[in-house]
Amino acid sequence: MPDISLEQGKLIVAEAKTWKGTPYMLVGGNSEKGVKGDCSGTTFKIYQAAGFPYEYQMTVNFPDYAVKSGKFRKMEPADPKQEGDVLWWPGHMAIYTSFADDSANATTPRVNKSGQPYKQMNDMWTASNPNGGPPYGPGKIEYFRKDKPTLYRYQVSN
Repeated sequence: MPDISLEQGKLIVAEAKTWKGTPYMLVGGNSEKGVKGDCSGTTFKIYQAAGFPYEYQMTVNFPDYAVKSGKFRKMEPADPKQEGDVLWWPGHMAIYTSFADDSANATTPRVNKSGQPYKQMNDMWTASNPNGGPPYGPGKIEYFRKDKPTLYRYQVSN
């Protein structure tokens, strides 16, 4: 099965953007846009709404399911990321985007430990920080986790 196209990946990213501000709550497949959601649930619901369905999987089970189901292809570390790819780490998943078509969300104002403001350059949509942090929104891969994520790309049937 072929990979989704860049244009199809952009459909996933466009849907991900509509989830911005959804409060974090550990609810899995019961995630609801604007109401509550976690990383595995929002990714699942976003893919469904964009027209790329798969069976809901908890984050821990996603890599196994992705490969066995044939719905996703595990990318090689040297492969370039594409809009709409799933980023997976042990305990978290998100949706990659370059924000090339979304200048309003491409950066987030932050303050470093010294109190100096800076602009974070975003490269993913994510539901994270269950301890009262920001709701679903843009984030930065390297700030989220020290280890690099595994990439998965959706496969379309012929």
